[in-house]
Amino acid sequence: MSGRTKGLKTRGQQALDPAVIAATASAIPAPFHPNFHQVVEALPVAVYVTDAEGRITYYNQAAVELWGYRPRLGDSRWCGSWRLYRLDGTPMAHDECPMAMAIKENRAITGMEAYAERPDGSRVRFMPFPKPLHDATGALIGAVNMLVDVTHRRSTEQRLEESETRYRGMFEGARVALWEVDFSAVLALLDDLRAQGVTDLRAYFADDPTALTRALELVRVKDVNEYSVELFAAENKDELLRSRTRIIRPETQAVFVEELVALWDGRRRFESETAVQTLRGQRLTILFTIAFEGDRCERTLVSIVDISAFKGAQRSLRDQKQRLKILNRAARTISSDLDLERIVQTVTDVATEVSGAKFGAFFYNMVDEGSESYALYALSGAPREAFGKLGLPRNTALFEPTFRGLGPVRSDDIRTDPRYGQSAPHFGLPEGHLPVTSYLAVPVVSKTGQVHGGLFFGHDEAGVFTQEAEDVALGIAAHAAIAIDNARLLRNAQIEVVQRTRAEQDLRRLAAIIESSEDAVISKNLDGVIASWNSGAERLFGYTAEEAIGRPVTMLMPPDRVDEEPGIIARVRRGERIEHYDTVRRRKDGSPVDISLTVSPIKDSDGNIIGASKIARDITERKQAEQRQQLLVGEVKHRIKNLLATVQAIARQTLKGAPAEEREAFVARLMALANAQDLLTLERWNRAAVHEVVNRALRPFEAKHNARFLTKGPEDVWVDAQRASLLTMALHELATNAVKYGALSNGYGVVSLGWEVTGEEDAQSVRLTWRELGGPLVLPPERKGFGSFLIERALQGSGGGGAKLDFNPNGLICSLEVAL
Repeated sequence: MSGRTKGLKTRGQQALDPAVIAATASAIPAPFHPNFHQVVEALPVAVYVTDAEGRITYYNQAAVELWGYRPRLGDSRWCGSWRLYRLDGTPMAHDECPMAMAIKENRAITGMEAYAERPDGSRVRFMPFPKPLHDATGALIGAVNMLVDVTHRRSTEQRLEESETRYRGMFEGARVALWEVDFSAVLALLDDLRAQGVTDLRAYFADDPTALTRALELVRVKDVNEYSVELFAAENKDELLRSRTRIIRPETQAVFVEELVALWDGRRRFESETAVQTLRGQRLTILFTIAFEGDRCERTLVSIVDISAFKGAQRSLRDQKQRLKILNRAARTISSDLDLERIVQTVTDVATEVSGAKFGAFFYNMVDEGSESYALYALSGAPREAFGKLGLPRNTALFEPTFRGLGPVRSDDIRTDPRYGQSAPHFGLPEGHLPVTSYLAVPVVSKTGQVHGGLFFGHDEAGVFTQEAEDVALGIAAHAAIAIDNARLLRNAQIEVVQRTRAEQDLRRLAAIIESSEDAVISKNLDGVIASWNSGAERLFGYTAEEAIGRPVTMLMPPDRVDEEPGIIARVRRGERIEHYDTVRRRKDGSPVDISLTVSPIKDSDGNIIGASKIARDITERKQAEQRQQLLVGEVKHRIKNLLATVQAIARQTLKGAPAEEREAFVARLMALANAQDLLTLERWNRAAVHEVVNRALRPFEAKHNARFLTKGPEDVWVDAQRASLLTMALHELATNAVKYGALSNGYGVVSLGWEVTGEEDAQSVRLTWRELGGPLVLPPERKGFGSFLIERALQGSGGGGAKLDFNPNGLICSLEVAL
């Protein structure tokens, strides 16, 4: 520390607060005090003393520098300045100066300023602090004055106002603590160590820390000023002097070693920064200067300036510069990058770093079929596996403000938040979740109000996130939203280009397909006017495109078919697609042509129906083939019936001697088989629909029992010809048995017959269930007749089928399984 009070202004230095100057002036001892000259010479300000008559009896070197010459002691009165001027430039007589006022009025004068002119004509603006001096009886014996050069104070004040807040706060609140210390005992210790052969003092104290403690105890503080009491939070001087070792911190000892090294090397001045603490435990960062005075350093003066605020400001400045550096880097990255994944990762990394979080995450707001979900998009400060088993965050009361874009959520300890731990199934942090005490979350919202997601930050310690961290995170989130919007626009533009290119390719491909199609492809507007005409239409109808386009489509319709067009247009306007249907159209030469026609609505880019497309296929050959097939089917049908009629006649002759019941049963079975053959020839040669098989098999019994058959099942189930015949025979036998002995033998019984498709896709079958209800009590037969044998055995031999009879007392149940 310097022997002069640290921070007082000399020429060319910055001016100080008047309160600091007044405090320093009050610390100057009286002229008759033995340490007066030592203290005054150590100060960087002008100090002089007068007697009761105003004659100058003493002045220090700083006064000579301010006045510009050395006035003769005992001759000069009131002030040593060559000439004096008021601030408005008018001359001031020496006997009107503040020192004269203090002696004449016997009071201290403060708050005045004046100009002192040197012999060379230069002027110094100064602030005087004259103070009367009294003897033990209270009689006025003179005065002491301190003159502070404030020439540059006005410009300095302006610079201070323009300086950053951290520096203004430091200098505006600057105080100086003065300690009078005796280092003679310490110097004796160092002499003794040198005599013992110690050459490296730092190594010596490093090897023996207790020796440093003993050296510290040898420092004797003789006196401190009042500001020292205030600075170190002591009740009074005595408490501070008694407890001075309590202000020492571990890091202070290293600086004390350097003080001892300065003494060891014979230096008379030492200056450093260190950390101490008040008697109440508050940490202080100080700048101190030591002026070792006296033969044995017994009159050492220590000046102490609290620079805690300054150091805090420096740290804040460093942190702010670092944050700005990081934010600038992030801004450059996200403004020049349009890759969504890199943008989000950069934003998450930067925001985690500048907020002081231990880990951070970006959850992307995604909407899936109307329900929101939140996908982990980026993670910083922790491995991605940390969220791998936790699933998506739930839209709880704690997360809702972020995912709804309502605003930030910040908590020093999220565990104390009333919204925390209120949602099932975890009621708090899920097992294996990263530890979160301090919590900060900000939404990422686009300018349109769309919530892209949220930035979430956590720390396992409490009270980590400040308002500044929240503001920075919100700023980053705003930049991120813009970058995400830009990335989306680019992605959508790229998708649009790809889709447009693909659509153009598809249009070209479709146009080529339509043009080369053998079918007639025609488009028309909602007024029925032809808009396009392909080569297939030209071949089919005989009109060229030039002849057809622009004319009504009804030109292709025979007079008896013109009424079809209004119905087609009406269905197209409703958005319906008209599947293949057979109709007749007219060629250019007037000849009719059989066509299969499909009509589909045409929509514009907004989804509005603007016309219809028609695909017409020439089915003349198919119609001719169907006619030939009809003739062939009729002929086959006729021959089969003749054959069955012949068999019937032979059976009647052969079975003349058989019981009438057996003859009727045999003939009925032949009729059922004939019906099955009719069914096959009506639709297809090789298969029949199950519902048609059921209807044909039960038709002989419908006249009398129609209302008592309850059938239900899908209509699009088909079986092959062989299985259709066998199934018809089985159902006929069941119905015959029900009429004779079962549910249809009385006046109120019913038969329920249902069917369904079972099995895998490549091995399906249809299961029919025959169930009789309301008939007589059923008893298992003592022996099975031909009917039962026919039911159970016939389907088993059909290659993938079977039957099962259950003689339930309440009614017969039969399950028939037929492979499809």
